[in-house]
Amino acid sequence: MSEQRAGQAQRVREWLLGAAPAEPRTLAAALGLAEDAPGLQHLRHAEPELLVRIERLHTAAQHAFERRTRVDVCRALERVVRVALREAATAPAREPDYLKDEADGAAQQLEADAALAGGRGLNTGLAFGILLSPVVLILTLAVGRAVPPLFHGTLGCPEQLSLMYSLVCFSGGAMGAVFSVIIRLRDAYQLIQRGPLRSGSPDLPANPVQLARTMRQEGWYRVVVGWFLATSLFLLINGGILTLLTPPATPDDLCGAVPLTPAGHQALIKAWFFWGSVGFLAGLNERWAYGLLRRGNEQQQA
Repeated sequence: MSEQRAGQAQRVREWLLGAAPAEPRTLAAALGLAEDAPGLQHLRHAEPELLVRIERLHTAAQHAFERRTRVDVCRALERVVRVALREAATAPAREPDYLKDEADGAAQQLEADAALAGGRGLNTGLAFGILLSPVVLILTLAVGRAVPPLFHGTLGCPEQLSLMYSLVCFSGGAMGAVFSVIIRLRDAYQLIQRGPLRSGSPDLPANPVQLARTMRQEGWYRVVVGWFLATSLFLLINGGILTLLTPPATPDDLCGAVPLTPAGHQALIKAWFFWGSVGFLAGLNERWAYGLLRRGNEQQQA
């Protein structure tokens, strides 16, 4: 039972973080040959660039994100090189075109593996940010209610409404950030093309484990950016610094002792949608949010 649980934990870990690092082997060592073996030397002389490419792909395959990709690509490259060595000994005049086809297939598998690593890392980061959002909301609400009594104060009805609206705006910012990433990065393959994540060789994709780690950080970072943008806009709008957007008016009977009228209910719902929309747009479109923040700063200076 313990071994089964350990195996399940390892599979979950590999699904999230990638396969555990393995001891790298050269192509010659995987074939059971010395680096200066006559067959390899002959193949290097006949196809120098192609064999170097295969060796690089073989090395990159040992760092693939999924264990299955590591095994499949390495075995395929080792098998085709063995065939080339046998045929080079019997028919040296034949040009091994199948080596290039196998190398192209291995490169495509490694690119797909890197795309999978980037997409999985990004989704993991976004999921972490989404799960973290309610925790931060609860902590913020608890702090907002616990701090005033420390200074012999209380949260009145208007203050509770402002806190509630700020949390609604905060939540909208997190949802907008997640939606923005999903819309912009529908094709995870484009993550591979980012400069520092790309390997030195144009034939090889980024290091998939590093790519997954970077995308996990990018995912929850985008959610955090949505929080701060939404909260900043809430402070500027509710504080009267940014007058471009006007929040709905609070009904007079909202904080009274009498029951809330239908108009009051409608105004309360409208305020919820207003602050949720402001937060969602702030997280969805950074340029729009930054433009409003810049405009609010200019109005404050004026």
